Amino acid sequence: MECLECGELKELDEFSVLNTAGVPRPYCKPCNAEVVRLRNYGLTREFADRLFQHQGGRCAICKVVEFARGRTPDVDHDHACCPGRRSCGECVRALVCSKCNAYGLAWYEALPAELRTYGVLNDYLADPPARKLRRELSR
Repeated sequence: MECLECGELKELDEFSVLNTAGVPRPYCKPCNAEVVRLRNYGLTREFADRLFQHQGGRCAICKVVEFARGRTPDVDHDHACCPGRRSCGECVRALVCSKCNAYGLAWYEALPAELRTYGVLNDYLADPPARKLRRELSR
């Protein structure tokens, strides 16, 4: 069966089932996981790909190219806008490595405002890559 996302021909067991009737999903398991992940952040594959290109294929903060264990980058979004696991998409800031997302940003944003003196993160939070890309695309 051909995956509608990656276009690869794969064995049927590489697709999860859509319902109890055993109908396979249109995406293979890895692609389905990515589609669901992006949907949870209100993103399309096209916008996520454009954003990653806009960032030079790197973490938007530390600029690392290699992501942990071959993973895809984490989606950073403003938790003040959308608390919880789902995002409206407008509050998505960038694609970042898991270290910057889990340790750097979480720790930094928890600091009182007077202690937030790191210029790189202040610049990132003031005008994140996704906002810049949205401005470019709206012209």
